[in-house]
Amino acid sequence: MRTFESYFSKNEILKLICKFRVKLAKNKSKKHLLHLLTSNPAFNYHIKLNSEPENDYEVNQKELTDFLLSILPPRKKWLKLGEQSRRKHNNKNEFLSSNDKNYYSLLKTIKSERKKITKANWFINLEKFVDEVMAVSHGNEYEVIKPIIFPKLKDKLKKGQPNECRPICIYSLKDRIVLSLTNKFLTSVLDEQFQDSSFAFRSKRNSEENIISHHDCILGIGDFRDKNAESNLFVAECDMKKFYDTVNHKIATHIFQSLIERSKNRYPEINFDISIKIFKSYLKSFAYNVDIPKPTNKDYWDSYKIEKGFFGWIDKNEFRKHYFCFSRNRIGVPQGGALSGLIANIYLNQVDIEIKKYDVFYLRFCDDMIILAKDFETCDRAKNAYENELKKLKLFPHKFKSSDELKKVDNNKISLTEFWNGKSKGPYKWGKVEENGFPWIGFVGYEMDYLGNIRVRKKSLVKELSKQKTIIREIKNAVKTGMRKPKGTVTESAINRLIGMSVGRIGLDNFDEVSTDMCWKNGFRELTVNPHSIRQIKQLDRNRSKHYYKLLNEIEEPKLKFKEDDRKEKRKYLKYNKPFSYFHQIIERQRRSNL
Repeated sequence: MRTFESYFSKNEILKLICKFRVKLAKNKSKKHLLHLLTSNPAFNYHIKLNSEPENDYEVNQKELTDFLLSILPPRKKWLKLGEQSRRKHNNKNEFLSSNDKNYYSLLKTIKSERKKITKANWFINLEKFVDEVMAVSHGNEYEVIKPIIFPKLKDKLKKGQPNECRPICIYSLKDRIVLSLTNKFLTSVLDEQFQDSSFAFRSKRNSEENIISHHDCILGIGDFRDKNAESNLFVAECDMKKFYDTVNHKIATHIFQSLIERSKNRYPEINFDISIKIFKSYLKSFAYNVDIPKPTNKDYWDSYKIEKGFFGWIDKNEFRKHYFCFSRNRIGVPQGGALSGLIANIYLNQVDIEIKKYDVFYLRFCDDMIILAKDFETCDRAKNAYENELKKLKLFPHKFKSSDELKKVDNNKISLTEFWNGKSKGPYKWGKVEENGFPWIGFVGYEMDYLGNIRVRKKSLVKELSKQKTIIREIKNAVKTGMRKPKGTVTESAINRLIGMSVGRIGLDNFDEVSTDMCWKNGFRELTVNPHSIRQIKQLDRNRSKHYYKLLNEIEEPKLKFKEDDRKEKRKYLKYNKPFSYFHQIIERQRRSNL
């Protein structure tokens, strides 16, 4: 087992710094591409960068940008990668994603500077900062600074109406690096005490030597269904209200300490003191019921231009189930902090252990869980045990809806609206509606029917359809006034963004290669080819085409001055169909691989 200090190596710290810088470059690139299309001042990010910050978040981002620019080389001086370096090490036919190319390019530039006799100022600053971070692993004085709280809207901004937000905690760069490396260490030592039923924020690997993910969850459910194809199966699903916002610090610390004691006994040669202190300092840095801005804090909400903003929490009457006076407790851990995923596994580990006592198939992904059993009674007992364990942890699951509550019969017509809208439900029979069952179960973004067909969960599908519309609306608003590029350039920019988001940055030269980009299709790689998934994928293609061609029809060619050579060459409006479609990339390629 690696020591805590070994995680704070110079190389590991540099990798994290480069990842933060690449992420910043990507965000700037998105704004720059939009800025190139229009002279509209509202879309000129340079003006925003040079203007006075309006809120804590903008102050944080400006300070982060300035600091990264002081410890890293300018973007124009990043060294280019060679032909072979632009390809993946384990598959030379597959190119690196744009983010990975920038990451390795920046690392290459830093390593090149290290060999020079006279070092640039940025390199000297970088070395100094890296040494500061490394020193954290040897001392015992480090304290995590309180994060700024960014209000992320849950829905679209509504005028004149209350706007519920999710509190995203953003830490300083140094804290983010320290917390990230501490999280890696603690996850590595505590992971062996977590149960096989837990799938989120793990270091455990699957049979293909990949870290387990939500894909393994749906495969596990399918495997259980196949092994029990001749049996009736019963299901219970649970989702919690405001999970991260209701974690009790005292309980979390107690469970953490007991897990650490076992790890100390197993690895007596490892010093856990500093990692324990950082963990406790992280909890100390934020508590929802102490640090969250109130709806009456007008200056805060005005700075973010959110009218009637508020952070939703548990109803006070419901809180009294667990707390007589919750102001005496520290409740709620940071959303967005590196250690919060680990805290979820620490907090719910005892629940996972309890459910092992029952003859059921059980999976948990963070705060979502699903139970499958071969009879109603067993499923119900396991579900009740799960609820009882959550009560001990002072958590708030959504009320379980029974089979009768999940369907309505009107004029002999069965409606499953309540089933689809339900958060926690069951036990219910997984089967045909005609046999008093419910055909689909939903988990981790997927849905699977009782026959084993896998499709996209409705909420995930709606979210992707909404993203398509958002991208087109953003470009349309940008070029409404001050359009400074030809119509073809604008529409090409739009379709390229839509393609990159959906199936990755592919072209005619590589559209049939495996895409490593962070794109929608890679989040649903376990979809099976069936009438349900085909219908969904075709809907995504139709919707994308509809928005693209609508933009093509609505935008007029601006009156721009062209060079003589440009006038001779008329832009062709390409059709971005088969190679770039969801259908080809997800359905057709899967069909070929199954042959």
